Amino acid sequence: MKKKILAAVMGAAMVVNVSPVITFAETAADNGAVSAVEEAAETGAAGAASGIGVEITGTETAEEPSDHAQVTSARAEITDQTSLEAAIAQGGAIDLTGKTITLERPLTISTSVTVTGGTLAGTAAVGYNNLVTLTGDEVTLDGVTIITAAENKSALHAYRTVFRANNLTIDHTNTAGGAPVIINGGSAAFTGNLDLKLGMNSWYGVNVDNAAADFSGASIAKIDTPVATQSVVCVENGGSVPGKVADTTEVVTADGQTAYVQDEDLPGFLKAKKEKDVVSVTLLHDVELSEPLYLEEQMTVNGQGFYFNGTAAIGKDNVVTVMAEASDVVTLKDLGIRTDAANKSALHIYRSRAALQDITLDNTDTAGGAGMIVNGGTADISGGLEIILGENSWGGINVDGINGEAEVNFAEGSKVTVQDTSGKELDAIYIENADVNQVEINGAENAGLVQDEDGNFVTEDKAETPDPTPETPGDPEQKPSGNDGGQKPDDMNGQASGGKEETASPKTGDSSALLLALGALAGSGAAAGAVVRKKRGM
Repeated sequence: MKKKILAAVMGAAMVVNVSPVITFAETAADNGAVSAVEEAAETGAAGAASGIGVEITGTETAEEPSDHAQVTSARAEITDQTSLEAAIAQGGAIDLTGKTITLERPLTISTSVTVTGGTLAGTAAVGYNNLVTLTGDEVTLDGVTIITAAENKSALHAYRTVFRANNLTIDHTNTAGGAPVIINGGSAAFTGNLDLKLGMNSWYGVNVDNAAADFSGASIAKIDTPVATQSVVCVENGGSVPGKVADTTEVVTADGQTAYVQDEDLPGFLKAKKEKDVVSVTLLHDVELSEPLYLEEQMTVNGQGFYFNGTAAIGKDNVVTVMAEASDVVTLKDLGIRTDAANKSALHIYRSRAALQDITLDNTDTAGGAGMIVNGGTADISGGLEIILGENSWGGINVDGINGEAEVNFAEGSKVTVQDTSGKELDAIYIENADVNQVEINGAENAGLVQDEDGNFVTEDKAETPDPTPETPGDPEQKPSGNDGGQKPDDMNGQASGGKEETASPKTGDSSALLLALGALAGSGAAAGAVVRKKRGM
């Protein structure tokens, strides 16, 4: 069309002998409309035919649009939610550095954008809704802070999107429920600092629901958890966390949730989640315990070669205590337990059954205790059991009948090794209160243990070789007892006190009436030795 118009105009110009000055308008939409230029050209052609002069004004030459004309107009300044939503609709990069945008309604990011800096603050007007929802194909938040109001639900909900967060801060201190972050479908990757602040109504930190979330590139700030059931991350409905979550322990419950729990919260979390039935605990690194760890239901603890470490915060208590119902079995696998100088024993099995496979009990530093106490319970041992003893240790395994029948069973192929740095030739197993309740040691030979003349057990390399020469009349040589040469100490706590404690209890929290009952049973060492001697060869 334009070529025909140009030819007509040029022809008219030649007829009337004028120089054409032509202006080109933008291409008209293909809808049958005639442009002003086309009309002028047609008029010029008609004028030329009639001898009338026509002048068409405009630019002297036709030029292609400049690059400047092709650049999208600049965004309007973002000052409030409305202008932010307009910028989101355009997609691309949005810079909120130094700005706080107050949200009067839920904010949805439905385009692919990168938001840098700034604070998004909720208000009561948002109500019990998620404050920010991501539904765009790809959304990145870099250095963004989101703060909920007391009436709001979750701070950030990523729904079926590819979400990337770098240096993200979520303040969920004030909330009516929900989680700081929900990843629902899609995927998420967290890098830089992840700072989550929880409130009393927060469910947990990050909920990964039927999605994949990678925290391996993130440094997670210590989280204040006002409720014992709050974890850093909760995974459910087929969700996954392909990388590690820093400074956490993995806990799986029977309802299908996997929680990544801060180390210092682990003891309290297991207590609080008892009604949910904890299935397993998996260590992802050495865990420094802030209080004694009680295992009160059937579960498996997968150590993966890592340690539960006792600390001064535990005080004069056992590091790990198994206290499940006698019908349940607590399984400990590939795990180490280490005492602090302020602690007592590494492992205490109290009226419960525990299965131990490839376990190390380090009692080198202790305020007075054994590697393991079997206190009216049962220990089934397979694989290797390594016990490390120090100056204040009482011995390897204390088997005590004071609180019920006590039993230790060694499977075929098991092996007990004892590193004794005490200088007192401590027993691998020493038995107490066998006159009160039955005490059994089964399969000791499977583990390389030999019973000594006192009815206790030592490792084969420590067993005394009988002297074929008759003893010379006089005072016989006595084997060191491990208690500075004195009588085997009574133990009111299912562990020998060595005379260092006037008052003790079978477990933390027992009533005073039980303490009195136990006190009446003290001083039974001689009778216990008699019962043990009857059990030789078991």
